Amino acid sequence: MSTRITHETTVRPGRELLLDTALVTLRIAAGGFLLPHGLAKLFGWFDGPGLSGFAAELQGFALPSFAPFPGILAFLQTLLGLSVLLGAWTRLSATLAMVFIGVTVILNISNGWFWNHHGAEYPVFWSLVLFSLLLMGGGHYSLDTLIRRYHLPGYEDECCDS
Repeated sequence: MSTRITHETTVRPGRELLLDTALVTLRIAAGGFLLPHGLAKLFGWFDGPGLSGFAAELQGFALPSFAPFPGILAFLQTLLGLSVLLGAWTRLSATLAMVFIGVTVILNISNGWFWNHHGAEYPVFWSLVLFSLLLMGGGHYSLDTLIRRYHLPGYEDECCDS
């Protein structure tokens, strides 16, 4: 005879508020860090390289650097940062941003682990943050909630978009 132990979990209103607050904080951190990096590449803001400097960086990694590739990548990083920040299509945006940063991991892994030596530590960290958002979604305080509430396209399956 075996004894089966089950655990029921209940979400208390205070705990739900804390979870949603944590998700907003995580989104602000992830999107807030991605967005300026994209803007620095796209427009040269924040002392960034701009498109020509970004193209040179891509060329230094033996990646395609011909137009319009750098512009598309910079625009994508900017859009993904903004989407994660606002919580719009959070799971998809976090997944695509994670892939984007995953390339950075691959490009930097040969330099070792630590970021102060241009290693993979920092992009792995951000990949894990984005993976958390992929698992959890944008939370209650996100554009995802508004999009779902007004039945906009892309949110037909309620199990997978919160």
